[in-house]
Formats: sequence, structure tokens, C-alpha cells
Amino acid sequence: MTDIETGSPETTALQQLLDNHFPSLESLSMVDDLLRGEEETNSLLEEELRAAQTRKAELEKEASEIAERIRAESLALIDIHSGIVGGSVDDSVSAWQFRDGTETMELVSKLAAELKTYERLQQSKDYVDIVVDVEETVEQAKVNISKNPQSVLAACTHAIEILAKHLATPDLDRSIVNKPSHLCTYIKQSVQSMWEQVEMAAGVSQSESLAKLGWPGKMDMSSTSTVVDFDSSFSMLLNLDRIMRGAQTILDQSDIDLCKGRFSPLPLEYMARAVDIRMRYHFESSRNTNRADKPEWWLSQILTTLRNIVPFLEAHVQWLYDATATEHLDIRNQFILLLLPIVRRKLLHDRPEYLGSGMIVSSVVRELSDFEHTLQEVYFFDGPSVLDEFLSDSTVFAAWVEAERTSAMKAYMDTVAEPGAFDPVYSDDVLGADDARPSRVSEKAVLLVEDIAERYAMVPSCMLKLQILSTAQFPIIIALVEDVEAEIDEFSRISLPFIRDSTVISPVASANATALQSSFIMQLERLASWYQTVWHVEEAARDWNNSAIYVDMWAAVCRRAQKLGSGTDPRDWRDGCDRWTAEDQTVLDQEQPDLASVTDNDDWLDGGIWERTIRTLGDLKKRILDLVSRAVNKEVVGQMRPYRKKNNWAVSSTDGADGHGRDVNISSEMGSVLPELSVLVVSLSTMLSYGAFVRLIRLLADELDTFMADRVACAHRFDMRGGLQFVADVSAISRVLFASASRNALSSVPQRSLVKAQECGSILSCAADSTSSPNVGSGAAMSLSLEEWGPTIMDTTVDDREALLVLAKLGVSHLTVKQVRQLVGNRSDFAYNSVSDSA
Repeated sequence: MTDIETGSPETTALQQLLDNHFPSLESLSMVDDLLRGEEETNSLLEEELRAAQTRKAELEKEASEIAERIRAESLALIDIHSGIVGGSVDDSVSAWQFRDGTETMELVSKLAAELKTYERLQQSKDYVDIVVDVEETVEQAKVNISKNPQSVLAACTHAIEILAKHLATPDLDRSIVNKPSHLCTYIKQSVQSMWEQVEMAAGVSQSESLAKLGWPGKMDMSSTSTVVDFDSSFSMLLNLDRIMRGAQTILDQSDIDLCKGRFSPLPLEYMARAVDIRMRYHFESSRNTNRADKPEWWLSQILTTLRNIVPFLEAHVQWLYDATATEHLDIRNQFILLLLPIVRRKLLHDRPEYLGSGMIVSSVVRELSDFEHTLQEVYFFDGPSVLDEFLSDSTVFAAWVEAERTSAMKAYMDTVAEPGAFDPVYSDDVLGADDARPSRVSEKAVLLVEDIAERYAMVPSCMLKLQILSTAQFPIIIALVEDVEAEIDEFSRISLPFIRDSTVISPVASANATALQSSFIMQLERLASWYQTVWHVEEAARDWNNSAIYVDMWAAVCRRAQKLGSGTDPRDWRDGCDRWTAEDQTVLDQEQPDLASVTDNDDWLDGGIWERTIRTLGDLKKRILDLVSRAVNKEVVGQMRPYRKKNNWAVSSTDGADGHGRDVNISSEMGSVLPELSVLVVSLSTMLSYGAFVRLIRLLADELDTFMADRVACAHRFDMRGGLQFVADVSAISRVLFASASRNALSSVPQRSLVKAQECGSILSCAADSTSSPNVGSGAAMSLSLEEWGPTIMDTTVDDREALLVLAKLGVSHLTVKQVRQLVGNRSDFAYNSVSDSA
């Protein structure tokens, strides 16, 4: 405390130190840390000092040994000198004064100092020589740049030699290590600047001469002087390119880039610049021609340019190149390679537009495909595919696929939402009777699928095609199937239960019957429109399945399934197509001559990309047809209820017949039913295809056959006349069902229709005894009377097999013995009295 109060210098310094480093009381806690750090630093310095002292001692020892060695050699030289001059006692020897070695070290030190000075002077001279050499080379090129091309080329060659001598030594002891960095930088900058000036001058000269010739438009070769100027500048650039590429190793070791990423000869690079400038001006600036949605504008411009300049390239430039070059090069093909970066840059320039409006991509793909096809077929170009590079951009491709899906689904949904979406597009007389008649929605769905396929048909990658197919096309068909199924479900739930299940036909009710019939026909037309919709799409899918584009896709998925193993079904390809890898793409895009070379599996050979779609549509079509059959059968059976309730089959009647029962006409009840049935059959024949119509009529015939046999013939009592009328009614139904004017091909089918009802009519119209005979025109076929064969059938003790044999001889083969016995029992004019009759 006393020292601090006295204000001594040490105290003042200490106080300043504390004030500067420890301004507060809390900061004094850092003193210990500071002291420890200083102690560590002091310890390290002491270790370094000890190491330095050790090294110093080693060097002093080494220097002492060297000095002793020099002294010994000096004394040896003195002894030799003394022997030469005549003796060791010569007075001149004392002038060396080397015996004690004192002046030896001084002499060596002086000589060493002089040697270093000389070395510095020599190095300075070498640097000056290098600078002078570089300056003279640059000046030589600058002076002769427009006068003497050969001198300029010689200067460029010498510049490469300077680089090789002073900068491009590959080993660790290269001379660049011994030169200051500023000298190395000076050499590189001077050589590069000189080269750029020479190249630029030659390039400008070539561009000016080309512009005079009309480049890059139609070439005018009439000016000989201009052609000579072009030839001179072309050769100059070509020689520069040859020197540059021949010295590429030296340039790389010298860290100099004269190629600047160029892969083609210099004269071609400069020739392509004019095309590049024109393309940038028109298609990458703010001009109206710069439109991303018009790829055909700029691609056609490139093709037009090629059409104008290719003759000049092939006839003149190729000859000029071959005359001076050592290796052959296809100038036309190489120049097209120089134009591809223009295409790539334009695609990259418009990429934001593609991402914002994916449908533009389809136009770009189409135009790029046509562009590359022209290059390959017209100009025999064998370079890389820009289209493949463009589609390898997964983001752009995804934007396209999503735009296709969104656009197609919107167009489909808009069509479905329109009134009459399932109405036929064409009238009945436009298409044949057996042709699918498209509805608006089916035609729209087919067109959407085909339009998408047309847009991606030129995509080279099969994997990308399959992804578009899965993402954009299949959903359209799926949506159509779901919409039709929804309509069917609604019809089954609401409309079908309310189809009339009873009909009372009378003159008073004819208007109501006509209204009901009209309403039912409308319901059938609704069902038929769904059937025609599905049928049209199914027929289109069958055509797609056999088209070349989808056959190739099927071969690809079969090839992939075969590679994955025998347990893989190619029809399951959609399950993981969104996770396909590069390996999958290689397999899918592999070229195959035909499907048979892919696999021997017959199921695969018979299948196809649309196989499951066709099966789904076929099942849906069958479901609709079954629904139509149910509705028709229910409607017709409902109309036949009054006929079923007819109970005057065994009562004498005068319906169009004489007293002997000849010329029996149809019953009045049947006469009321047949007109509506005829209208229904004709309507069905125009609504449906031939096969569907035949199937429906046969199902309806089976339904009516069962109805006439079980609900009419077996349910009422008949006499022979009633049986004849029943036969007439059955024949009338057959004629209506199978002899429609629009289906003449079925006119020979009635013999096969209503077979059970016809056999019932044969039994019911059979003569009771030999004294009575049926009407010849009635259609009855039995030659025996009931009296002759009835007892045998009615006898319950007779075995059924024996009874069936008897019936077979009578032409009855579709009725059971029980039904025949019931029919015979229903004959009111035939009495069979036996014990078993009650049975």
C-alpha cells in the first residue's frame, strides 16, 4: 500500500494495467485464468528456447566441422603450392597465412557473399529475359494480327513453349516454385490476353466475311474476295484450335483455360454464334415471338436455318476443313451439335412456363420429336437426344402428366354433367344394326383416351408412357365405369321395382296402357344407352389392345415380369409404377423384336395392357343386359296377367271359328297383348346389338315358355278347341318374338321357341278319341288320340322311364311326366276312369 501511495513508476504501470484490463471488481476473477495462460505460454516459449539452443549447438558443431575441413583442404593446397614453387621455406608462402586458419573463414565468407550476389543478378537477368521474351511474342502477334497470319501462329506456338518452359513443369521442383507469383501471373495473363486478341480478330474477320455471304441465311457465293477472306479467317481459327488442343496438357498444368468449355473447332464455334444471337433476339427477348406455348416457331426457325446453310457446310466448309485438318470430321453433324445448346437453353428459359401450364409440355414433346426426326432422317444426325434430356426432368414430366389428368377428367365430368350425356350421338340410320352406337359420354371418354395417347405416342421411354397411361388414361375409364354403375344401382333401387307388375288391357284402358308402354320403352332406352355406352368403350379398348403402341407396352411389362420371377403377373404392373427405378426403366425401355421373344406364356401372349379393362367393361355390359332382361320379362309377364286369368278354355266359343273348330284365331286376351309385345320387340331390336337382342329374346322366350306352360296350360281346364286356341296363341307369340321385320335372320328360329308351350298345345289340342280329329291348320302334331296313349301315361303304375319313351315317340321331350299327366287331367273332354285316376 505504501508503494501505491508513493506513485512510483512501477505502481503507475500496474495501476494502468489494472485499469485497462480489469475495469470492474468482477473482472478481477479473470486474473487467475490470465496468469495460468501466461504461465503456459511462458512454458512453451522456454521449450522452444531449449530446442533452439539445441539446434544452435548442432549448427555450431556442424559449422566447426566444415571450417576444420576447409582449413585442412586449404593447408593441403598450400602444401601443394609450396611444392610447386620450390620449397616450404619460400618467402611468398607466408603471405597466405593459412597455417593458423584465421583468414580461411574470412575468405570463404567473402566468396559466399559474392556468389549470392551473382545468383541474384543471374535470377534478375532470367526474369528480365522471360519478360522480354513474352513482350516480344505479344508484340509480334499484335503487329502481324492482320498482316501475316503465319507470324501470328508462330507467336502463338512460341507462347505455348514459354508456358511449357516456365509454368508447366509437372514435378515438385518445377521452375514456377523458384519464380515469384507476380511473374507467373504476368506470363499467364499475357499469353491468355494475346491468345484472346488473336482469336477475337480472326473470329471477327470470319463473322464479317460470313455476313457478307448472307450467313446464317441463304448463302451467296458470288463474291470471290469475300470467299477468300472467309477461307483465310477459317484457316486461321482452325490452326489456332489445332495449336490449342495440341497443347491442352500444358495449358492444364499452367492453370489456363483457352477452350472455355468448347468442344468443337473454333471456326464452327464462331459460325454458330450468329445463329445463337439471332435466336436469342427473336425467342429469348421481350419480342412477341418469344412464346413458350409456340415451340414450333423457334424449332422451325432452326430447321430453316439448317436448310439454308447445310449446302454451304457440305460443299465448301467440309472441303476447307479436310484440306487443312489431320483428322476427318463431319462438319454438318458437328454444326448441328453446336445448335443443340440453343435448344437446351430455350427449354430451360421456358421451364417456368412449363411448370405453370403443363399442357404446353405435350406441344413441346411433339415438336421436339418432329425436330429430331427431321435431323435424323434429313440431315443424318447421330448425336444425343434433346427430347430424352427434356423428359428426364421429373418435375416437368410430372407437371405434364398432372395437366393431362386434370384436363381429361374435367372434360369428362363436364360431359357427364350435361343433360342427355348418355343419349346416342348418331341416328339409327348412320350406323349399322350391329355397330356400337356411342353416347356423348362414351365418345368423349374414347376421344380423351385416344387424344392423350396421340400426344405421348412420340415419347421414347416406354416407362414414361406407362406412367401417363396409368395416371391420365385409366382414370377416365374408371370414372365412366363408376358413373354407369351408379346409374345402374339407382335404376335397380328405384325404377325397376316400379315397373308395372299388373296390366289390365281393355278398350277403355288403352290410353293408359299406351302411356305405360311409352314410359317403359323410355326406361329401356335408358338401359340401352348405358349398354351402348359400355359397348362402345369396350370395342374401343379391344382396338387399343391390338394397336402397336400398347402392344409394345405390354411386351415391356411382360419383360419386366419375367425378370422379376415366375410369380409376377404382368397385369399387376400398375401396383408400383409410381416407384419405378432406373433399373426398371432400363428393362422397360429395352427394345424387343416381338412379344413372342419376351415369353412363352400363352396367357401373356393373349393378354394386353387393356385386358382387365375389357373384362371389366364386359362384365358391366352383361350386368346391364341382365337388368334389361329382368325389366323386359317383368313387363311382359305383367302384360300377360289378364291372359293368365282367362278361364274359358273349355267353354264353347265362336272366336273366329266355325262350328267344326277350323280356322281358330288367337284369343282376344292375346290379341290385346301382342301389339305391345311387338312394339317392345321392335324397340329392343333397334336399341341393342344383334347378339344382345338374340340373347334377350331367348331369355324372354324362356320366360314366356315357362309362363305359358306352368301358369296357363297346367293351371286351366281345356277342351280340344281351347287347346287349338292355345296353340294359335303360342304360335302368335313365337312369330312376334322371332319374326321381327328388322331381324329377318331369325325367321327360321320359331321352331325352337316356346318348346314346352308348343308341347303343351300339342297335348291340349290332341283329339280325345279316334272319332274326332284336330284342325289341320292348328299346328297340332300328334297323330294319336288321347284315348290311345292317355291311359298309359295316366297309369301311375307305369314307370316314368317307360312313360318318357312313350312321350318321346309322340314328340314330347321337354315336359315332365308329372306335367303331362296334369295336362291330360285338365282335358275336360277326356275322361279317364281308374283307381289311380284320383292320384
